[in-house]
Amino acid sequence: MPHGGRNYERGPPLAARLIVAVFLVSHAALAAAELLVVVPEVREPYRSVLAQIVDGIKTVASARVTQSAEKTAPRSGQNRAGSDAPVMIVLGSTAVSAAAQLTDRQSVIVGAVIMPTGDPPLPGISLEPDPGQLFDQLVRLQPRIRTIHWLYRPARSGWLLGRAQAAADERKLRLVAVATLDARSAAQRYQEILATADSTTDALWLSQDPAILGEDSTLPDILERSWARNIVVFSGSAQHVARGALFALFPDNVGMGADLAKMALRRSKGGATKFELNRSLRSAINRRTAEHLRIAMEPGDYDLVLPVR
Repeated sequence: MPHGGRNYERGPPLAARLIVAVFLVSHAALAAAELLVVVPEVREPYRSVLAQIVDGIKTVASARVTQSAEKTAPRSGQNRAGSDAPVMIVLGSTAVSAAAQLTDRQSVIVGAVIMPTGDPPLPGISLEPDPGQLFDQLVRLQPRIRTIHWLYRPARSGWLLGRAQAAADERKLRLVAVATLDARSAAQRYQEILATADSTTDALWLSQDPAILGEDSTLPDILERSWARNIVVFSGSAQHVARGALFALFPDNVGMGADLAKMALRRSKGGATKFELNRSLRSAINRRTAEHLRIAMEPGDYDLVLPVR
């Protein structure tokens, strides 16, 4: 999965293209499919990621996939979705924003997004990994950890704070969450944390927000300082592991697609649905970092072991 939960679209025109794609599919074709999946036009590697999510959807339900395309605006009343139309799964944040206009007449489930959309939020699954699963993996690898430091930007990750705090409380861990607004202030706070953290009991949970964590600036400095002081660093990005973080739990795209389909079917039957964290995850570990920290690991326990020998 590409790091950082980047948007899977190329620009604002997609909003109009999405609406056209949804409305121009014939009503008969919609009725024949249990679910409708709207996939935006994107370049690789994101195209393959979305294709894997669609594959996962199809393991659970019959689905018709519609790709947005450059077309003119639909004429008034042209094939408007009716109450008997299937649930629509929409992938990608810009596409989701456009689909929010349809929720008065179309059940919508969202995927391949980071944060909730709409008020109240549309149901769906975030790309963000479940903090509880991250914390469980952390304690398995380093049972003495008691404090987790996390920098976050409220505009992007504020919604996650309460859930992360609850996950920490359930595991009797202390979450030190620090709000920050930009990369400069974040870099300073990361340096302060790494200068004072106790290597036996403290760990650093890396943000995937590119606005506060620069891949080519802040990240190398964090990893160098953590290596020197034997501080455990973990993440939701396999790319961070490739660079030197100890471990990550990152999206299983096929599994996430299956979860989206199950949610959509539940909604189609009137069941309760909400915006959820991603619990279909794969695991990555950095072999060299584990050896440096003297952490025992079994390669077979992980989906990805880096660096590749």
